[in-house]
This record gives sequence, structure tokens and C-alpha cells, in this order.
Amino acid sequence: MNTPSPDISGSKPNMMPQMPGMPNFGTMNVKVNVQTEDGKQSTYSVVDTEQTAYSDTLVISCSKESIINEVNALKNQANDIINKMPDFEQTVKDCDQLLSELDTSFRDQQRTNQRLDNMECKLDEIFKFVKSQKQD
Repeated sequence: MNTPSPDISGSKPNMMPQMPGMPNFGTMNVKVNVQTEDGKQSTYSVVDTEQTAYSDTLVISCSKESIINEVNALKNQANDIINKMPDFEQTVKDCDQLLSELDTSFRDQQRTNQRLDNMECKLDEIFKFVKSQKQD
């Protein structure tokens, strides 16, 4: 995976330097101009033999199939994270339980939070009752 970098050179293609002991196949960097919807323009230098290039969250490709593959990979990654959410939620509950058993200040804070939550629920019920009485 080659990472394109903003190109600050002239308008001629840039030949990559030959690596010692490796044959030079004439790989070139090609300039790609990208304009975003907000009107900003950036020029990236991409190796011409790459199907797809990346710069932070930007994917550069001339192949529709490559873009589709990238979108599918991103979707699969997001689905994997979503599917793991119940496990993480359970981990948080388990850690809270352990902390309440081991750490007295955490336990006291949890109890205080629980009392405040109960008071908020009761106040909500009172407000609903008062509001319903005003309507009658």
C-alpha cells in the first residue's frame, strides 16, 4: 500500500529513484488533482502502478471496482464494530460491578448516581401529574 503525498514539485512526472540491487522498471509518480465539494483543491503524487492509493481518509483510484471494494471493506469493518457492541457493553457492566466491589469511592459514587437518577424519575412523574392536572 503506497501512501500518496501532496505534490509540491513541477508539472513533469517524477521518476522514482532506483533502489540499490533492484531492477528499475520505470515506476513513475502521477499527479492527481482532487477538488472537494467545498472547492478546496489538492494535488497528490501517486505511483502509477498502484490500483488504489490512500491519503488519510482519502481513497484515490481510477477503478470503480477498487472503490467498491474499499466501500465494502469499510462497511464490513463498521458492521464488525457494531456486532461487538453488546460484548463491550457487558464488559463495562462487569467492570462497574467489580469496581463497586473493590473501590469504596466508586461504590459510593454509583449509589449517589443511582439516588439522583431515582429522584429525577420521581420528579418527571410529578411534572407529568401536575401538567395533566392543569389540562383538566
